[in-house]
Amino acid sequence: MEIYEIALKLSFLFQNTKFAVGKYQTRKESFRVDKNKEIRSADLEVIGNMSKSQCATFCVKNSDYCCEITYVTLSGECKLEPSGCCHTDLSTVSGSDLLQTSRKFSDYTYTLSVTNGGTFGDWTYQEFCTKGHYAIGYKMKIEPPHADSSELNAIEIICGSRGGVRCGDTASSGQQVWGVWTVEALCPAKTLMVAFSLQVHQYNGESDNTGANYVKFKCRFFKDGGSDSDLSYTPGYGPYGTYGEWSDACPDNSAICGIQTKIQSYQGGGADDTALNDVKFFCCE
Repeated sequence: MEIYEIALKLSFLFQNTKFAVGKYQTRKESFRVDKNKEIRSADLEVIGNMSKSQCATFCVKNSDYCCEITYVTLSGECKLEPSGCCHTDLSTVSGSDLLQTSRKFSDYTYTLSVTNGGTFGDWTYQEFCTKGHYAIGYKMKIEPPHADSSELNAIEIICGSRGGVRCGDTASSGQQVWGVWTVEALCPAKTLMVAFSLQVHQYNGESDNTGANYVKFKCRFFKDGGSDSDLSYTPGYGPYGTYGEWSDACPDNSAICGIQTKIQSYQGGGADDTALNDVKFFCCE
């Protein structure tokens, strides 16, 4: 059986278990076959029998609900999934020029910030996961202590599906050049990042100030505003400064989807460099 998947970037996921358009009747399935022919648990909405191009067009017209399409050639069935990874490999699908393969989140619903961010630097550009993806983990670029330490130079969020499956895209905003990347820290299965706390070495007039040193997060199920778990990269803190209070959390039915960093440019001439000083994260539905 030939299985072909295509995907769209989306802004809203399925809110109802069924919907119908025109003559097509829908039914639920509880599994999906990936492009690599592995079966994983998922909820699919079987729309009906049609061609590949009709299936693609159908998903475009219903892109507020559709994230991925599975097209089964043998049966000619068009199957939609609301919460999978939104890939961009659409070149072999007839009518694929209809699909918007580079859409990013821009309609975020909430901004997360903290009150203890460093004072130096400028806010750089906002960067987002692919539309329909959310932060499932992160890594940091850190310069180790030396004569002029800058500590935290960059943060990269790892993007995944609403169900916590890695999708391959990332977002990091502006960064400085020093340091090395840590390995990834990932949320527990099926949970997403929804709040953060920042460790900052505040300016104190000494010869070496470092700005932000570390960041940690809280993870939670997409729909659940109740229980959460802490996420940090071992050992969970840097050598300088202290953590401030936690940010607000993303509202129910949303999670972190984007990032914006405040970066101090290279000071030169033996002046003190602090690199990353502050960060904001954005929540998307």
